[in-house]
Amino acid sequence: MVSAPFLVSAPGKVILFGEHAAVYGKPAIAAAVSLRSYLLTTKHVAEFSDVVTLEFPDVKLQYSWKIHSLPWNVVPKWSMDTVRPPSELNTVLMDALEQSLVAVLNPLQRSAALAFLYLYLCLCRPDMPGMTFSVRSTLPIGAGLGSSASVSVCVAAALCLLSGEVSPPETKGDDDSDFNATNYASIELIDAWAFLGERCMHGNPSGIDNAVASHGGAVMFQRMTKGNPNVRESMRNFPPLKLLLIDSRQPRRTAVQVSNVATLLQNYPLVTEPILNGIQALTTEAYKLLLMPKEKCDDVWEERLRELVRVNHGMLVALGVSHPKLEAIRMAADELEIGETKLTGAGGGGCAITLVKRDVEESRILELKARLEGHGFEVFETSLGGFGAGCLLPTKSDAAEWEEWEEKLFSLHHLLGLGDREDIQKTVGVGSIDGWAFW
Repeated sequence: MVSAPFLVSAPGKVILFGEHAAVYGKPAIAAAVSLRSYLLTTKHVAEFSDVVTLEFPDVKLQYSWKIHSLPWNVVPKWSMDTVRPPSELNTVLMDALEQSLVAVLNPLQRSAALAFLYLYLCLCRPDMPGMTFSVRSTLPIGAGLGSSASVSVCVAAALCLLSGEVSPPETKGDDDSDFNATNYASIELIDAWAFLGERCMHGNPSGIDNAVASHGGAVMFQRMTKGNPNVRESMRNFPPLKLLLIDSRQPRRTAVQVSNVATLLQNYPLVTEPILNGIQALTTEAYKLLLMPKEKCDDVWEERLRELVRVNHGMLVALGVSHPKLEAIRMAADELEIGETKLTGAGGGGCAITLVKRDVEESRILELKARLEGHGFEVFETSLGGFGAGCLLPTKSDAAEWEEWEEKLFSLHHLLGLGDREDIQKTVGVGSIDGWAFW
């Protein structure tokens, strides 16, 4: 059991291969990106010992609840066990939480608060001290990059640590491999609870977003039919790859794009089915590449992965789910020979990704960023793959400068006062400061 204060973090994701084909039971691959959400857990002072607070300034959410006023009497018994939770929400608890959310009117804020309270009641106890849970994110919200799943994993990880359901990450196994059975069991439990948080927010999610945010690396997911269990395979060992993530800022609706492909399939099955089958074959080939040991991930390996990115985008264009803004992004990256670009997600707008060549000069990347930002796009330099959920705990030190840094790092007001994504990354970010450990 871990005591506050402490930080947890989880990454966002991009769909790397398999969009739209996944709707028809074919595999898709999603990969973590280095843009992340962060959650700081702090104790209240004595006079607020019966209050739990959720603060998420990036969506303008700040709300508190009296702990003993929450509907503890309807919390199902299974929630206090250490077994994996069921995949279905408890409708009695969901209905009881409505009374606790009457003052939260904004739909985005309400869904986030509902997910938090559901997990809080399931994983905590009414006699726990009052605490504040403060969320900050370097991920664009609502851009199809798994921001809600990233936050759900953070909430699940923090509450599992507080309740003693999981322990902080351990070091490598005795055989010096990257696999650790205790860590794997912990992250599987966090992932399962995060999926329930996603269900609170989205109803019937695929589970791929929270899987990537929990495990990191990449995940191959395939939704099965006729009652067969879904397939989900993690790929955690390939090296991080340099990636440009470009938000076209073109609004899009996933349902519309999915419907358009369904109409195309109905009208031209002999044309559309081979495209979907081609995406399936391409995704399977990418899966084999991503399973290769790190020592075999050389320049040729990267070139093959970029080729699959290019081909996958062409297939999605044939399905009619691109957009002129996405094509402008791709053409600009092609002209500067940065790498290979594809849309990610449903298409029709949203984001594109460029898998950057190893030998590209930084000056060309800066030129591309300036060109794209000049057209109103938002560009993020990030990496593909990398760590999943992790935590940062305070350490004991006699050094005055270390204690001063630690006090600043775990200060609620300091975290909430950070301005933009760069400030958040510099102050608490994975890769920016030492001490982060990952399950």
